[in-house]
Amino acid sequence: MGQTNTKKLVQGAMIASIFGVLSLLNTYMGGIIDVLICYVMVVPVVWYGYTYSIKDNMIVCFASMVVIALMGLPFFVISSFSSCVAGVFIGEALKRHANKGTIFFGSFIAMFMNNIFIYRVFAGLLGMNITEELTEVYEMLHPFMSSLSLNTVLSIEPIFLIVMSAMETYVILLFCQLALSRFKIDFPGSFHIASMHLNYKWGIILLVILIISYIAIHIMKINHMLFTYAYTLSMLIFMVEGMAFLSWLMIYLEKPKLMILAFIGILLPYIQIIYVVLGIIDILTNLRYNIYHRKGMSQ
Repeated sequence: MGQTNTKKLVQGAMIASIFGVLSLLNTYMGGIIDVLICYVMVVPVVWYGYTYSIKDNMIVCFASMVVIALMGLPFFVISSFSSCVAGVFIGEALKRHANKGTIFFGSFIAMFMNNIFIYRVFAGLLGMNITEELTEVYEMLHPFMSSLSLNTVLSIEPIFLIVMSAMETYVILLFCQLALSRFKIDFPGSFHIASMHLNYKWGIILLVILIISYIAIHIMKINHMLFTYAYTLSMLIFMVEGMAFLSWLMIYLEKPKLMILAFIGILLPYIQIIYVVLGIIDILTNLRYNIYHRKGMSQ
């Protein structure tokens, strides 16, 4: 028992000291690697929480945050706090054998609150301006989508925060799964993009939302924020589904290196509609299963 407690204390102290060193390194480098560090630092927190109790993990996180607050930049301190919250949640969820959806949603909440703090609550302190960032996005997309107005882009600020939080959640969970699988920590399923697949019921609901919002915006000319949010979010979900299908297809065809093309394609405005169509077809017809089953029958 004494050896276990000593081992637990030593490992917790090592995690806190590593965070302190990374915080100091990030400060000397002007904060250029703070986001990457915050993504990676979730991994040891998850491992510690999975190995020991949630109380022990929270104590280690508290000690780490004290060290980080003494030496870190404000942005790094806020992001580190969110990373600790996500790490504690993921570690406890894995220990309780929670399903993949629960782990993703809980981690997403932590990342979404982090972005709310950064871009809203502490925006003045951190010098963050989401309006300027969305304006830059508009200037990049305008040559390809001339019909897109600046007011429309600025109106989807909540969607921007949701999408960014979802992407950060995916990166963190992928880091955790890649690293912790070596320690024989079981995850409820793969968080690889190719494994993402929306079920039929939710696909129908999203398709109805997409059709109604499209009719309201483009045919009835109703300029309401609710329809803009519904249309943008449903389109994004179907695009991700299409990208997931193409990634799965590349793996199925034993050409995983071509997956990079699926990631590049989703950034091209004129190609995005193809992703949306593929996503809808994949959900409604279970296209992956049909392709796999058809090959099995032919053999």
